[in-house]
Amino acid sequence: MRVNGEWLNCEGGVVRPVVPGLAQVIGGQWIEVTFLLDAGADRTVFSADFLALLQPLEILGTSQTRLAGVGGQVNSIFVETTIGFIRDDRQLVRVRGSFGVFTEGESAELSVLGRDVTDNFSVIYDYPNQAVALLSPPHYYEIKNPS
Repeated sequence: MRVNGEWLNCEGGVVRPVVPGLAQVIGGQWIEVTFLLDAGADRTVFSADFLALLQPLEILGTSQTRLAGVGGQVNSIFVETTIGFIRDDRQLVRVRGSFGVFTEGESAELSVLGRDVTDNFSVIYDYPNQAVALLSPPHYYEIKNPS
C-alpha cells in the first residue's frame, strides 16, 4: 500500500512534507485535511481550523489538555474519530483513534500527523528526489549502495 504526499511551499518560503488525508466528522461525512509529517510529534493533532467541525464528536476527558512541543505549550481537546488516506490504487485506508485538536488558532497552520499514526507505515521524506510517501506491504523501500 502506498499513500503519496508532496513537498508543500509554505509561508516564508519554507518547504514541508505533507500527506493529503480525510477526517470523519459527525454524521459520517469526510472532510479533507492536509497533514504535516512530523517525525518528532508523538500525537496527531488537527489545526484549530477544524475545531468547529470536530468538537461535536465525543470529546475525551473533561477539560482541555496542554500539549508541548518546540513552540511551547498549547491547549487542545481530544476526540475519537477516524482518519483516512487515499492509497495509490484509489482505495481508502482508515486509522481510528483518539486525536488532538488545537483550540487556539495560532498553534499551528497545518494539522500534524504524529507517530501514533505514522508508526503503522514506513515513512519516506526524500527531498532530493521530491518524494513523500507512507508505505506498507506489498510496497517497500530498499536502500542500495551505488556500484
